[in-house]
Amino acid sequence: MCMGEREREIETFRRLITEVHPQGFVSIVSDTWDYWQVLAEYTRELQAIIMQRQGRVVFRPDSGDPVAILCGTAADDDTRSERSAEEKGSVEVLWEIFGGTINEKGYKVLDPHVGLIYGDSITLARADEILRRLEAKGFASANVVFGVGSFTYQYNTRDTFGFAMKATWGEVNGEGRALFKEPKTDNGLKRSARGLLRVERDALGELQLYDGQTLEQEQQGELKTRFLDGKLYGYASLSQIRARLAAQR
Repeated sequence: MCMGEREREIETFRRLITEVHPQGFVSIVSDTWDYWQVLAEYTRELQAIIMQRQGRVVFRPDSGDPVAILCGTAADDDTRSERSAEEKGSVEVLWEIFGGTINEKGYKVLDPHVGLIYGDSITLARADEILRRLEAKGFASANVVFGVGSFTYQYNTRDTFGFAMKATWGEVNGEGRALFKEPKTDNGLKRSARGLLRVERDALGELQLYDGQTLEQEQQGELKTRFLDGKLYGYASLSQIRARLAAQR
């Protein structure tokens, strides 16, 4: 999503659902920058394309409180028309735009051309709370798919060690582009570095990251090329890596 750039994000969505995946199921991470703009504005502009498409476009929020993102921040019995998309929650927003059907038990089911999947921070307690609130709002549980990962299993995540690997720079037609994720629905934890990076040691020997570097600056510092164009460079065994770490303590 980042490679398409923030200003042209809707065009990235359009390309994904018309050119890259013109039919079938496609799940799209939608919180790269402004999740509620995607869900409440982009969907309206792309509605005709989505409804004509043979398959389902699944929106994937990936930050914030899963319960609030899916079910809204307002009370479940709040039906004020002036509520914001955030107050309504994802399921209700999609229902207002795409509609759906009422199942045999009287609950609302989203039109099959759209759906939601939440795979971030889902626990059994959160899943139960989401389903309870959807029921209270008159929506069927089938409107949401849950991803089950570290939060449900052993609760050791990439954040346990503060580590995540992401692309931060790319080139399109000879033009360099800074890639970054800065979700408005997040508390800042998922805000990523952007552009070319340089790592230097400070006066205490601690590693410090500098982003937004020039090509010349990026060539300096501690970062070395290890993998490029299918080739591995500077191979180091696990014992060598351990010895290097031990020497730095």
